[in-house]
Amino acid sequence: MKNGIVKKISICSMLAALFVALELLSSTFGKIAFLDGYQIPISCFPLIIAAMLFGVEWSFATAVVGSFISQIPFGISWNTIIWMIPTIAYALSIAILYKLLPKKENRIILSIELFISSIILSTLNIGASYISNWITSGKAVANLIALFASLKLVGGIIFAIIFAVIVPPIVVKIKKIIKI
Repeated sequence: MKNGIVKKISICSMLAALFVALELLSSTFGKIAFLDGYQIPISCFPLIIAAMLFGVEWSFATAVVGSFISQIPFGISWNTIIWMIPTIAYALSIAILYKLLPKKENRIILSIELFISSIILSTLNIGASYISNWITSGKAVANLIALFASLKLVGGIIFAIIFAVIVPPIVVKIKKIIKI
């Protein structure tokens, strides 16, 4: 029993560290200029893996640790919590949908799960930007319109489809390697 928990803690710690590395990489090099600085969501990959391997609790823990550590370079403030919420909600939505929906390895079902989770992530990121800008500058309405125009939702949908294609075979191989 203890060995299983140690294995989960170890793997989720590595996934959180991978999340941080990918988040910093995508925030530095993953911006697309013509989409108002849209950040390619490659950092979501470890959260999807955690959700599919270990479920809600471990996915939540991975998202909390990873999103908190990834905020440290920007400074810890009230803004930290605002920007952690979308990541945590994304991880939880994937884990809950993966648990509830049948045929977990079916790519169409997985695409639907990731699509719904991506809409949640994109919407909450837009909300976080809105709240952050409103608190710091008082220009919420203009910034909200600019955020919707940046096509964040469309980008999230595109990457949900990409993740639905690449994630299932990876999860199957990981499950065989770590014997879950």
